[in-house]
Amino acid sequence: MNRTFDPLAGRALSRLGDVALSSWGAYRTLFAPVFSTKTRHWVARTRAAAAFFNARRTVPAYEEFLREHGAFDARRFEDVPPMDKVGYIKRWSLEKLCQGGRLPLHGAVIDESSGSSGQASNWIRGPSERAAARRLLQFATRSAFGDEPFVLLNAFALGPWATGMNVSMSLVDLCVLKSIGPDAAKVIGTLKLLGPKYKYVITGYPPFLKGLVDTADIDWTEYDVCAVVGGEGMSQPLRAALNRRFRKTISSFGASDLEINIAVETDFTIAVRDALASNASLGDELYGRETLPMVFQYDPLNYYIESDADRNLLITVNRLENVSPRIRYNIRDRGVVLPMREVAAAAARHGVDLPAPLVDLPLLFHWGRQDNAVGFYGCKITPEDIQHVILRVDSLGDRVTNFALHPYEDDDANKRVDVWFELEADAILPETERLREAVLAELSAVNQDFRESIKMVPTERRPGVKVFRHGQSPIPSQDIRLKRQYIL
Repeated sequence: MNRTFDPLAGRALSRLGDVALSSWGAYRTLFAPVFSTKTRHWVARTRAAAAFFNARRTVPAYEEFLREHGAFDARRFEDVPPMDKVGYIKRWSLEKLCQGGRLPLHGAVIDESSGSSGQASNWIRGPSERAAARRLLQFATRSAFGDEPFVLLNAFALGPWATGMNVSMSLVDLCVLKSIGPDAAKVIGTLKLLGPKYKYVITGYPPFLKGLVDTADIDWTEYDVCAVVGGEGMSQPLRAALNRRFRKTISSFGASDLEINIAVETDFTIAVRDALASNASLGDELYGRETLPMVFQYDPLNYYIESDADRNLLITVNRLENVSPRIRYNIRDRGVVLPMREVAAAAARHGVDLPAPLVDLPLLFHWGRQDNAVGFYGCKITPEDIQHVILRVDSLGDRVTNFALHPYEDDDANKRVDVWFELEADAILPETERLREAVLAELSAVNQDFRESIKMVPTERRPGVKVFRHGQSPIPSQDIRLKRQYIL
């Protein structure tokens, strides 16, 4: 799309969005089928343009960033350079990333995330944007679970971590809340304390919930429990395993860099994913020869999502009040976006019968991280982490010629990950269990998210370590002319 920006229309539509956010009824009306897909796309792009002009005018770091790229006077969205964590966030101070070049001194919250480099990233959110995000999460919750009261057991990691605290702060007005953190015994203890007369929603990372349903000493048939997972992908076999105990399990997509709950699974998207799993030709038509993606729906009023030539997701938060704006932010996730009606029409051509969607929202097809990170219990393990481990563990050091991360699901749909090391030809193989403990200790030292996540992982499901003689590993030989393949 090559239309130029319209700043006045953008600001007007931003104010319209503020009005829509104040009412559940008005908000749902904006996504009724009476509005065309082209109209919604125009609204989303115009609001994104307003966010761009506002950030250019008020954020010192963004002004410098645009001038560096020769894009300060950009008049088309295609001419606005994407930003990311390395090229934008880490280059300027937290203050210069904020509107006005200063932190808001009242009502703001600073979250932490990542830590994969040994130092956490910090994200600041002001009172107005937190209020908007709170209402959006409440709207999504009402859409998924209805208006009946429920008890929320929040089992996401708490403290400074973005997801857990924001879930609690956002939903406390909508339910009875207990912020537990990833402690299975306390989740079960609370269920037994309150009893089966209430509806429950449990939030947490997918592997934590799988461990919960596998080990809990409770009769699940007596309870009405739904679950919301986040932090990493969820396979269909894992969903089926969870739904043997839960009435419903849905996944939420978000990013600490941006906001939680940018997109969410619905009955419609779950049906689409099931159809893709059983009908390869449908996937070929919609997105080509790719592995099975997660499928979400998202709100284009608040998020303008693009996909570049490499299928990097570029996300703009379409609100003027955000303290530290994100304009075409590349989160290093792979995905594509398609209109709901286009997906429904393609399914019909392939003889797939889908349920009627409740709202006409675009679909996000998501394949995970672009940067070779492996999601595990809500944290991300990167090849750089393993390189650090190799250098710090005496029995590895310069003996390692190749390594890889091997994520998989076992026969019971538990998410697992192994670290593979291939040693040089004359190296002596170390004792595996002792090496495993050393590797996990060093991984905890370099990656603070892993250090917190490992506390909730049952011993038998902690990452495994396998060591291979030279030339005998499953790791393919690496061509020095190509990027290395670290995820197998």
